[in-house]
Amino acid sequence: MGNIEDILHWLLWEDNMTKIKITLLFVSLFICLVLIDDIYAGTDAAAFLKKSVGSKAIAMGGAFTSIADDTTAIYWNPAGLAKSQMYSVSAMDATGVSDKYPGLKDIVPTHPFLAMAVALEKFTNVLGKTVVGVGYISSTMDNVQHTSSDGQTRDTMSHTDNAYYLSAGVPIWDSDSSLYVGGSLKFISYEFSDIGVSDSGIDLDAGIIYAIDTLSFGVVIQKGVEIGEDKAPMTTKFGVSNRFMLAEKLQLTGALDLVQRQQEPLLANIGAEFGIKELLNMDGFGIDGIFLRAGVEGYAIENRYDISSDLNETVGYNFGLGANFIISNTYLKLDLAICSGNIFDQNTKFTINFYF
Repeated sequence: MGNIEDILHWLLWEDNMTKIKITLLFVSLFICLVLIDDIYAGTDAAAFLKKSVGSKAIAMGGAFTSIADDTTAIYWNPAGLAKSQMYSVSAMDATGVSDKYPGLKDIVPTHPFLAMAVALEKFTNVLGKTVVGVGYISSTMDNVQHTSSDGQTRDTMSHTDNAYYLSAGVPIWDSDSSLYVGGSLKFISYEFSDIGVSDSGIDLDAGIIYAIDTLSFGVVIQKGVEIGEDKAPMTTKFGVSNRFMLAEKLQLTGALDLVQRQQEPLLANIGAEFGIKELLNMDGFGIDGIFLRAGVEGYAIENRYDISSDLNETVGYNFGLGANFIISNTYLKLDLAICSGNIFDQNTKFTINFYF
């Protein structure tokens, strides 16, 4: 009887009941993720937002929903903004070229990202430890050939997509286990220069992260923007990650994301990060860590809609490096990602993060 009483006491203890409820929530969301089908049609407006931001996350194959531990959380999972109560700024630059297809060899794509976040507790106690972030993502294709309706090739033009983020993350609790929730409001626009075509729309994201010890779970739901007659599909992401301590200063993080877009098969993003921590600690300067990352992004794990083979031809195989520095009271994080798998073969993305 003693064992049964101990089990009942553990189950009914308030803190454990909360953990059980959270676990059941994630199991339910996971089931919905797997079962969701094409109940809403989507024509993939704002497709440029499929191009990821943040070199750390990209190098890990986009398996970042349950991690989201830097300012790029406004893109990956706004709940992750609440993990840091410091001022933070993140900037990324990316360029790509293509010599594979003659019609694209002169096109120059760019994909910059800029974001900053601040804890409102630095200004007021009214909103607790809420962290607010703003961000900007742009995708530009220069030197695109313009073909008129009569089939004649005209002058080149530029195609520009922009997304502006207003995000917030809130820690519900943060102790032995942690629960964070967040949301993003996005204003998205596009423009074709020289032909006077442009439009815009509003989108919403909602996210949650639950962490206990070294294990984390995350869920993000993206509504899908509607721009003119185009409607982006609703997207649901479920992520899980765990950090393994291999030695006192050696750690390995593994992560898996399942991504379900309407009218697409279930996709998997898989990533890993190997880190060496606290390499150097001097007065006013330190090397807090060096990291090696790798990931696989966008692998179709089912054959719904009979397009899995086509999708898997463009799977991304990503690699990257990272280094974290401490300079006085400022944290500097430098990340590099090298991507493959798309038509712009050599795609290098560099991200710099400041925390102060």
